[in-house]
Amino acid sequence: MDWGDLATVAPTALSSIIYATIQTSFLWRIARHRLVAPVDAWRPPGATPFVSILKPVAGVDDGLADNLESFARLDYPCYEIVFGVASREDRAVPVIQAFIAAHPEVKARLCLTDPNEALNPKVAQLLELERRAEGSVLVISDANVCVRPDYLRSLLSVLMRPGVGLVSSVVVGTGERTLGAVVENAQLGAFIAPGVVAAAELAGRSISVGKSMAMRRVDLARVGGFESVAHVLAEDDMLGQRFSACGFVVDLCLDPIENRNTSGSLTRMLDRHTRWAKMRRTLVPRCFAVEPFNSPLLIAWLTLLLNPTGLALEMWLFAWTLQSLGTFLALKMLRPTRSNLALVAVEPLRTLCWFFCWLNAYSNRRVAWRGNAFYIGSGTALVAADEPSSLRSPAR
Repeated sequence: MDWGDLATVAPTALSSIIYATIQTSFLWRIARHRLVAPVDAWRPPGATPFVSILKPVAGVDDGLADNLESFARLDYPCYEIVFGVASREDRAVPVIQAFIAAHPEVKARLCLTDPNEALNPKVAQLLELERRAEGSVLVISDANVCVRPDYLRSLLSVLMRPGVGLVSSVVVGTGERTLGAVVENAQLGAFIAPGVVAAAELAGRSISVGKSMAMRRVDLARVGGFESVAHVLAEDDMLGQRFSACGFVVDLCLDPIENRNTSGSLTRMLDRHTRWAKMRRTLVPRCFAVEPFNSPLLIAWLTLLLNPTGLALEMWLFAWTLQSLGTFLALKMLRPTRSNLALVAVEPLRTLCWFFCWLNAYSNRRVAWRGNAFYIGSGTALVAADEPSSLRSPAR
């Protein structure tokens, strides 16, 4: 093999090793969890803690009514659901009210929150929901998630381990009916979930995912409360960092929850994952810079564009096969009862969409979220988009 052939093969080979390591670590940890720690065997030691599920809601997410129904079937003896909306005119209000009326056996109530209480609109809701909550354990649950009956027992089985202060769930996308939703759910299952699990397994860094998080109320107060992350975009990961800094273990619950994505467009998917890419760039800039090497298909594509030879095409086919296999196995582990063929088939398109989001993260610091426009600074600190100059102000 001459130097030209080596230059063609080496980048994709290196990327393939990185990719295989991440996927293997993910598959191994999920499989080990299912063999060693079945959640059905867990029972809380001593008194069962009362759990308050905090649900900040903004608009009608895909499958909202069905998502809420899953929380009426929880196999846990003492919990409440505290819903929050920032406006009585929110289109989700009738759906929430219908759920509460249909399930008098569930302790649930709807609260009006103050959108001006925090720069981060989700945290502004959480501040009021925490005040209204009665439980000693707080669970943050987004409106677009659907859960199994053992959801709370699964979370608490991790939270009750010695030293654990914060737990978040592995997320899998389900319900796809449009191309945008297919790509979105493929991204969640083929890239996000393996990356989150591998970060904890290989690098010892548990990434907190705000779609589903559990913590004790007393521990939250010790780390500064929700107020401490009211000014950042990545409030979930920054909250996890605060727990770690205070000596708590931040852990993952490996029983997946479903993020329902059914009818989203490709544009919405690109917008959301560009925002997430900008957060990753701000939180872990060095890791983010080499993120493309997590995808051998992308590296092989770039190599083929730069050096369109037969060997480069062979490497692309190898990378496509490897990445399709990795996607199939990851989705089979996360969605064992669902058809995953469409999600595997769009792996080349998903890779291109993800690369677009990665490139776009370097274009500017502006993000749009929940009807608000912001600039993000160090640590994902938020600045209203009408005052970008304050990004340079140390006071922020």
